[in-house]
Parts: sequence; C-alpha cells; structure tokens
Amino acid sequence: MPKSVCVNCEVELKPEENGIVVAEMFQENTKIYKLWYADLWKCPLCDYKIILGFGNNPFMEHFQGDCESRVDELLLEGKTIIYDKEVK
Repeated sequence: MPKSVCVNCEVELKPEENGIVVAEMFQENTKIYKLWYADLWKCPLCDYKIILGFGNNPFMEHFQGDCESRVDELLLEGKTIIYDKEVK
C-alpha cells in the first residue's frame, strides 16, 4: 500500500475503517454501476478522509443483480457506504 500524507498537516494518514463499500454511480447519479470494497483512511489531526485500498475488481456490477437492494442489505449489516458520484 502506498504511503499517504495529509497535505495540510504533513502527517501520515491512519486507517479509520477497513472494508467499507463504495457505490460507483452512473446515469447522472441515479443508479449504482459497481460496488467495491475499500478502506477509509483519516488524518489524525484535521480529520481529512480519503478512500484507498480498492480491491482489484468490484464485488458486484449493475448487470449482476439489484445493486440498490444489496446496498440496503449492507446498511442493515452495519456497513459504511460511500457514494462515488459522477461530476459534470
């Protein structure tokens, strides 16, 4: 894993939560395209956060089933979900 440093505080980021779910969006942020597992890292001084450590492949894509329902199930399990939205 590459080293990550906060630009503002000049200290190394620390792992905050492993195995969060990133929902990659498409169709103008109306549908989930892919679901990924990744890790959330945080600056210990200013609380800046970044997501690193994505798996090599998503664990679910839109053509494999209902991603929205899967996200609902993961929320019930207590998983953190972060949405990767499209920018125009």
